[in-house]
Amino acid sequence: MLSLFQNDAEDMYKRLTHMKSKRRTQEVVRHGSFLGLFRKDVDSVGEYEKKLEDLEENVRLEQSDVSLTGVEVPAAFVCFRSRYSAATAIHIQQSENPTKWVTEEAPEPHDVYWPFFSTSFIKRWISKLVVFVASIILTVLFLIPVAFVQGLANLDKLEVLFPFLKGILTISFVSQIITGYLPSLILHLFLSLAPPVMIIFSTMQGYIAHSEIEKSACRKMILFTIWNAFFAIVLSGSIANQAEVFLDPKNVPGRLAVAVPAQATFFITYVVTSGWTNLASEMTRLIPLIGDFIGRCCCKNAVDEFEAPSIPYHKGIPSILFFGLLGITYFLLAPLILPFLLVYLCLGYIVYRNQLLNVYMPKYETAGKFWPIVHNSTIFALVLMQLIAIGIFGLKKLALASSLTVPLPILTLLFNEYCRKRFLPMFVAYSAQ
Repeated sequence: MLSLFQNDAEDMYKRLTHMKSKRRTQEVVRHGSFLGLFRKDVDSVGEYEKKLEDLEENVRLEQSDVSLTGVEVPAAFVCFRSRYSAATAIHIQQSENPTKWVTEEAPEPHDVYWPFFSTSFIKRWISKLVVFVASIILTVLFLIPVAFVQGLANLDKLEVLFPFLKGILTISFVSQIITGYLPSLILHLFLSLAPPVMIIFSTMQGYIAHSEIEKSACRKMILFTIWNAFFAIVLSGSIANQAEVFLDPKNVPGRLAVAVPAQATFFITYVVTSGWTNLASEMTRLIPLIGDFIGRCCCKNAVDEFEAPSIPYHKGIPSILFFGLLGITYFLLAPLILPFLLVYLCLGYIVYRNQLLNVYMPKYETAGKFWPIVHNSTIFALVLMQLIAIGIFGLKKLALASSLTVPLPILTLLFNEYCRKRFLPMFVAYSAQ
């Protein structure tokens, strides 16, 4: 009940603030009005002020009732006089049973996610297990559209599956559209459905902060995109065939060296269809505009106020990192992809700079906690590129070049380990110094 009162009060405050700002912009018009035609706005402002005062009183009464009845919640915010004391309380074990009392750094007031605030450790652990199983099921189900996309990209397989299309596929223009543009477009449409699902999964995991939910969804989206949009396309086979590649580490470079270059044309087209289309959609924001228009038409009590959206980290960061993975992986195999990626990155800088400055309004301070995700993804792309290079040099019987490339993944992983020891603790918790 208390949360409902708080939500109603927040909504009423937004309406009142909007009407006051609207009245200030129309003061000149009101000053010259005839017979008090604009007095309705003034009366409505007073009405909203009275409703807001009543809601505030109801919130105070509800809070006093809760405190009088002595209802206790197994969670609380604790304040300390020094940062050192707070850091000590976070890291020490509070009880003999480490699952009885779990301490973590409190999020900002606007960042708190209340539904799981007082959830026990066991419930959170079970919810994470359920989400893990659901994510695996989603990954397996996503192989269906991936297999369909692979069938469209291969003209021979398409003629076998649909014999009645042989006459149409002989036309060069139609075959180029079906095998070139259409597969990447279909893959892009299916991948666009994944971010909302990942947000739902992360919400179910028991996090108490919106930033943690979005960070978890960002990790899931990166793993989902790399596996389903890269390895599932490159390895083109069943799950057993795909897993077999990584179960035999000795043959990983050789198999990747054969499979990755074969999909170069598809990924070049994907950069154009998905990357450039994403930037155009981000700039125009047609879908939010249409959704807002429909909401105003269907809801008569909608507030005539535009609320600035928050930055969709879980959607934008994985997309950019995936294109970075394609650039690092294919610059050695298919340099033709680099101009398309360069255009994407240059346009992306212009578009996202405008969006961050003029469109989006951050709901919370991330404190750079998304940077380790970017770092790990970049390290993975470098190691993958180096393994592919070892495989290519091995296939071409260049023993010297292959042997000289072998230390590169080792050095890259050592550098990653140094960064984890030196810089990662700064992103996990603030220092007590």
